[in-house]
Amino acid sequence: MPEPRRGDSRYSGLRSAGILLAIPTLLIVAPLLGGWIGGWVDRRLKSSPWFLILGLILGFAAAGRETFLIYRRYQAEEEERD
Repeated sequence: MPEPRRGDSRYSGLRSAGILLAIPTLLIVAPLLGGWIGGWVDRRLKSSPWFLILGLILGFAAAGRETFLIYRRYQAEEEERD
């Protein structure tokens, strides 16, 4: 099966949808993972809830950063296509 080219309009809609559908996944998974890791550290160090809160904050920050980078990549591809 031939590889899709960047400028191939048959795959551009699917590629855009795939890129943009990664955003909600990131916004859910990153804070959950950060909270889980923070909770684990809290249980080990008996420091509840400080690392849980820190993990959630870092998870949201990571999700926001990745969302920004994905959106920038999407915009660049749209400009390149035009």
